[in-house]
Amino acid sequence: MSSALIHDVDHVGVPNAQLVNEKVPIAEKYGRSVAEQNSLCLSWDLLMKPEYSDLRSLLLPTKKDLARFRSLVVNSVMATDIAGRC
Repeated sequence: MSSALIHDVDHVGVPNAQLVNEKVPIAEKYGRSVAEQNSLCLSWDLLMKPEYSDLRSLLLPTKKDLARFRSLVVNSVMATDIAGRC
């Protein structure tokens, strides 16, 4: 579910390859899986805002829970990059 919520955050509607070819700033920053990594970064920054501390403490009470959740989210969103699959 988290990958569905995050996948298109700030997506500009063009493929990653085009973003790289046009050398847009996020392509320069991430290099590959540009849209996915950008979406992850923006979404994670949002979740880490102070106003969501109560939500985080309920859903992810320990640092281990937070790390596991982050790993699951990153892996599920990165899997949505169809060009990155073998």
